[in-house]
Amino acid sequence: MPNLPAAPPVQRSNLKDAVASYIRDLIFSGHLGPGAKIDQDAVAQVLGVSKLPVREALIVLESAALVEVAPRRGAFVAPLTRDDLRDHYRIYGAVSAIAAERAASVMEPATVELLRKNVTRMCKPQPDDDLEQLNHDFHRLINKSGGSRRLDAVLRSLSAMMFGEFFQTASEWGRVAAKQHDGICTAIKDHDGEAAARLMRQHIVEGGEYAISLLEQRGFWE
Repeated sequence: MPNLPAAPPVQRSNLKDAVASYIRDLIFSGHLGPGAKIDQDAVAQVLGVSKLPVREALIVLESAALVEVAPRRGAFVAPLTRDDLRDHYRIYGAVSAIAAERAASVMEPATVELLRKNVTRMCKPQPDDDLEQLNHDFHRLINKSGGSRRLDAVLRSLSAMMFGEFFQTASEWGRVAAKQHDGICTAIKDHDGEAAARLMRQHIVEGGEYAISLLEQRGFWE
């Protein structure tokens, strides 16, 4: 396993997700290729955490088919094809569409206002990290508004495999995403569940195509 890049400070309140995000980024950045063994001790040392959240993160990533864990051998990066990634985004889009459709029926006016403010900020020039956070907050507001713990849990699990560097590597995606968020927000505000679902599904699937394009540009499958 190559030397690992430094990582920002880990939020102690959610170690498992932070570690999973770090390992996922190592995979999509090319630091860890298919079949590479994941050095759990090195990950723990870089992040300044114990091995427990590393093991928990690997379970999350295994469920997302990014990692394969072999008893007594360790954890390895799973093979990942373009079709694997495309299928994942289609599945994520379908489930996200359910959440958006439900949000159009039950989202409280105050939450709709938060969603609109989020979109307004995203449409203005923002640092990449802020765009990433705004994007995360937009989807979390929608996904949690339906009040379904099962739906929210499925979406959180699916998001573990999502390529998360759009705003750092593709500035045009920020503009595209903001415009699409605006349409989704309008549909939810108008209680148009059908439109909200359709636009959300389209948004996620197109995001998947952007992810594949970016990974191709960095030679991920070479």
